[in-house]
Amino acid sequence: MAPAAQSDGRWIAAAVLVIFGLLLWAGSRAAGPEAALRVAGVPSVGAPFSDLYVFPAAVGELAQGNNPYLRNPSDPWARTYNYPRTWLLFMRYPFAAIPWLGFGIDAVWLFGLFLWWGRLGPIQGLLAGAAACSPPVILALERCNSDLIIFLVVAAAVACLAGRRPGPAWIGLFAAAVLKLFPAAAFAAFLQRGWREARWWLCAAAGALGWWVLLELNEIRAIAHNTPTGGPAISYGSTVIFTIADLLHRDRTGEWAGYSSQAWLGAAVAVLVAGAMAWVGFRRRSAASALPFDRALAGFHAGACIYIATFILGSNFAYRQIFLLLCLPWLLRKDDGFPLPRVRSAAAICLFVLLWSNAQWSLALIAPRELASWTLMATLACLVGASLPPADGHPSAKRRTATF
Repeated sequence: MAPAAQSDGRWIAAAVLVIFGLLLWAGSRAAGPEAALRVAGVPSVGAPFSDLYVFPAAVGELAQGNNPYLRNPSDPWARTYNYPRTWLLFMRYPFAAIPWLGFGIDAVWLFGLFLWWGRLGPIQGLLAGAAACSPPVILALERCNSDLIIFLVVAAAVACLAGRRPGPAWIGLFAAAVLKLFPAAAFAAFLQRGWREARWWLCAAAGALGWWVLLELNEIRAIAHNTPTGGPAISYGSTVIFTIADLLHRDRTGEWAGYSSQAWLGAAVAVLVAGAMAWVGFRRRSAASALPFDRALAGFHAGACIYIATFILGSNFAYRQIFLLLCLPWLLRKDDGFPLPRVRSAAAICLFVLLWSNAQWSLALIAPRELASWTLMATLACLVGASLPPADGHPSAKRRTATF
């Protein structure tokens, strides 16, 4: 029997990542960092780890009695602050520390990602490595976006659920939701513990988050106002297609058509599609949905529901697609008797098409990217519905040992 280290496909994933990193480093030496990143499908703003600069800038402005939500000149790009002030309780560091902090956060995230994946087969390792080198992931690492931290918190919370520690899991997910709001969708992972137990945790989450939103409503409005959409080339969501239509109309006629003002229609359609597909999946549940707690499936619920929720809400920077990597251990699992295997395969295919259809390479890739993003939203909703436990719960106290 081969040694465990040699039979683990994560070594293949690590090799793919190292080779990609060496190629990126060689390209940076030959043509410059910005040119190398452009070839990798990542737009640079002129400095690495740029998203870390907003925090010390905001701290400095607050120390001077200014409001960084209105004006933040200490930031090198003059970006207004678009995070809850809670971040400033622990993101306090000088500008000079950003390079080391950026490398540290990126390294910890990659280590956490490999821990989350668990043991992989050879083909699974190759696919996982390809996903880790995709433009949205590299964009998140290059910017050192705060979503990397949120990803680690969500993954740790799901691991706590797998270890039968729902209290710490709830606290972790609540903290993530307070920091960025959209991780509230990851509370869907609690459904793996069965309806009877999950409903109390979900009701507590809804009540606590509802109270927090009302308490911080003005701050949330300021954050929403200050958060950029990123443009259709590096974004995903139900409203992106309307922005694309506006840009195409302007290029053809020289005038704006105002399609973006009807973007709410995209969100409405996404809600209807997600709801309908979830119901189709729910009707196709099997005995597999009543098995004991499955860490990979709970991670799938967390990652899939984050993608579905952010897709419905509108335009998001592509780096938020890193949460889809939470879904990989379950999506890439060999046949385990779960219903809708073709839908599962379609979701995995759409996930990779979405990650690698990068408009920075060619605008022609926007069409397959949009098709993949909508299809992925629909198939994930169907799979979430099909994997929900029965209403009378199941024995969640025992854990199922799964091979990814």
